[in-house]
Amino acid sequence: RLYPVLLVKTDGSAVRLRYKEPKRILMLPMDSSTLPEAERKARLRRQFPSRPKAGTEETFEGIDLGTYRRFWKK
Repeated sequence: RLYPVLLVKTDGSAVRLRYKEPKRILMLPMDSSTLPEAERKARLRRQFPSRPKAGTEETFEGIDLGTYRRFWKK
């Protein structure tokens, strides 16, 4: 059985065709060699986001333990 699918080409045009899997939209991959350098880098940044920087761990030096004494079990 073949299912109706919308194929979107890299230039933005769309074609309706029949495909073996039930999908709504198929998108062809964009050829990155034809893009300008700035747009190519922007696409790579979106595709592979940078890792979050490791923050400093919070220490207990600035906490007054006397204010939390009532929560301790006796």
